[in-house]
Amino acid sequence: MRKLHVLSLLALFVLPVQNGMADDFRVIPYAAIREEYNDNIFFSDDTEQDDFITTASVGLEVQERTELLKANLVTRFDGLSYADNSELNDIEEYYKGSASYQLNPFLRLSAGAGYSVDSRADRDLDITGYVLTTDVRRRQDYSFSGDYQASEKTSLFTSYSYLDDQFETSDVDEFTGQNVLAGLTHSLAFTKPTAARLYGRYSHYNFYSSKVDNYSVTAGFSRQFSEKLSYVFDIGPRYTEGSEKRTGETSYDNGVGGQFTLTYNEELTTAEMNIFHEVTGSSGRDGATKRTGLVLSLKHRISERSFARLGIDSYLNKAARDAAFVSDLNELTTTLTPSLHYEFNPEFFCETAYRYTVIEDREADHERHRNLVFVKLTYKYPVVE
Repeated sequence: MRKLHVLSLLALFVLPVQNGMADDFRVIPYAAIREEYNDNIFFSDDTEQDDFITTASVGLEVQERTELLKANLVTRFDGLSYADNSELNDIEEYYKGSASYQLNPFLRLSAGAGYSVDSRADRDLDITGYVLTTDVRRRQDYSFSGDYQASEKTSLFTSYSYLDDQFETSDVDEFTGQNVLAGLTHSLAFTKPTAARLYGRYSHYNFYSSKVDNYSVTAGFSRQFSEKLSYVFDIGPRYTEGSEKRTGETSYDNGVGGQFTLTYNEELTTAEMNIFHEVTGSSGRDGATKRTGLVLSLKHRISERSFARLGIDSYLNKAARDAAFVSDLNELTTTLTPSLHYEFNPEFFCETAYRYTVIEDREADHERHRNLVFVKLTYKYPVVE
């Protein structure tokens, strides 16, 4: 039944084409092969298990663009083949669709839906810093948003998102999260483009043994220093309430959250730094987390057909035992990823990368390390455009 939602999105995207309303309609099938060496596939701190992993991927992307409508559908299947640990062989599935429609000059509505089946232990490493088991996860997510231009200087925004993670064998890692966001931005009459920002957020997280409600308000600014440099800064209070399902015990917590993003863009080089602190939930942990993140990204174009990237992701996940946070946690996960990309032609390109990850468990006072290197070839060819 969950896949029917994605299929209905596909029908929604294709209908405008049949009615002759499309300005730009594209169908792009693609295939990829990735070969990697991983020296610690389970992120173990004592008995490290290495392996060669081959990932063969096939997919299809459908794009629809008119003056009013922008829609996109992506499907992909990844076949995982482990040289020594064949019991981990699997086929992962990914379906994702999105659409936005300009109702009038002032109002744009957007919606998205996704469904995936995955099993890699490092599937969430770049998002949460967590390492999971190889238990198969079935994820569905939905989102809706609206942008309204209230005046020449003021715009309003609201959104709702829903995420549900279910695992094949383990109930402890299951998770459901809902987020509601409302905010406004107002342009200020400064010499450089500057906007004031005000956002309110409510989040509800449902874990295996607890439920958590988190409320936050942030205020800040976005500013364009020059054509190359800009920043966004938000900060504000938050209030968290949690309850244990078994005992009914309730806990309360408050603090400060926010983010700072610095972006640099020029012809050959782009860079971004994002620092944030929040209370959040995700699968892989029974309870909420106080997460502080530092994400650095650098891209430099070497030639017309090649460019290099450097990424550094660092996540500090902390929690103290109570009804909201369930168990003690103090874990720092850092990943360094240099990569090189080369385009043989517009349809065929290659990527090679090295990834080093260290996970420091400050509660247990030990570290886990992983080295990973891969080469990936991708071929995309539009059959309809």
